Amino acid sequence: MSAKQSRFFRKLRRDQRGQSMVVYALITASMLAFGTVFAMKILPDMLDAYNNFTASLYFCINMPIP
Repeated sequence: MSAKQSRFFRKLRRDQRGQSMVVYALITASMLAFGTVFAMKILPDMLDAYNNFTASLYFCINMPIP
């Protein structure tokens, strides 16, 4: 193997070391984006549904007719 090819393969190996950080950054950013969307859109709807469920449950428990 010539010196030029050897340098090329060493450079390729060196460039692959940063790939894990890029993948980590992409996964972290996507998880943060999903968490933000969840907190802003889905969580209030879930809490409202839970509130409606408990209100209807207590209404059924307190009905005068058994």
